[in-house]
Amino acid sequence: MSRRSSGEGTAGAVLGAAARILIYGAVLAFLVWGVRAGYRFGEEIFYPAAMSGEPGRTVEFTVEEDDNASRIADGLKEEGLIQNRLIFLIQSRLFEIEFLPGTYELSTAMNSREILGVLSGDVQEMEEEET
Repeated sequence: MSRRSSGEGTAGAVLGAAARILIYGAVLAFLVWGVRAGYRFGEEIFYPAAMSGEPGRTVEFTVEEDDNASRIADGLKEEGLIQNRLIFLIQSRLFEIEFLPGTYELSTAMNSREILGVLSGDVQEMEEEET
């Protein structure tokens, strides 16, 4: 009887070790995926890409007096000017953007930071930073 119980104990230990290895591997894979996704998300916030290359498509976009950032983001997404409304909302908060009412000519060749600059009247400041 002792041989049988020690064999069962060994098999249980092997199965337990295999299960732990699988769990650790899954956790590691999830962490790697999370880090990569976080990096891409941060890159989109600080280094946004335009929806298209030059010359792009020109779109007339109107900001009303009572429009908030969420409504503006929805309109820009609908017009194909931004890819991710959440990124746009985070950028508008992070860069403390105050939107000015008016009608603007925007282009799909502009990235979201450039669009924020136009909609807030900070275009000159942004051009100075780039040079």
